Amino acid sequence: MLQIILPIIFLIFGLFLKKTNHPGFRSSKRFSTMFIILGISTLTAKFILMYLASK
Repeated sequence: MLQIILPIIFLIFGLFLKKTNHPGFRSSKRFSTMFIILGISTLTAKFILMYLASK
């Protein structure tokens, strides 16, 4: 379950970094794309592994 929740948190945090205008997060905006890609790739890999394990 943690393997599904953690990528979703990465996606939400990446989208938050991309959309926020808070001055404290201004230096971290360049990491937003990395978090989004990491979340999508991890979530996709987990679903593929779950599908392969069910066969």
